[in-house]
Amino acid sequence: MVVTEFVSAVPIIPAQHVEASTAWYRDQLGFDVFHTEREYGIVGRGETWIHFWGPSGIAPEESNTMIRVGVRGIDDLYRDCQARAIVHPNAPLKEQPWGFREFAVRDNDGNLVTFFEPPAGYDPRSDE
Repeated sequence: MVVTEFVSAVPIIPAQHVEASTAWYRDQLGFDVFHTEREYGIVGRGETWIHFWGPSGIAPEESNTMIRVGVRGIDDLYRDCQARAIVHPNAPLKEQPWGFREFAVRDNDGNLVTFFEPPAGYDPRSDE
């Protein structure tokens, strides 16, 4: 029997101006910009990819879009985001009841990006 292994999911999030959004992820979070055009953009860092569609017409203060990005080394990323003053005021780094450490930022389009790190030894494939 063939078993399919899922290896990634890629969010496609709204952007008022795709070029400005890809630049924000590059400049603020260290992503590489792989593609930019008026209506579509792609950034990536490590094994994480984020795609953008636009122009969305969604004002940043009206965005309800949220994505979660798993990382290793969350403390370094948090310090970097603090230094850039982009950490969401209601989402500083803390351990959640489910054991993950996480914090969030809002991008230039108002999308909430939550970075999380599972506890050491966490295996999502385990049955326990």
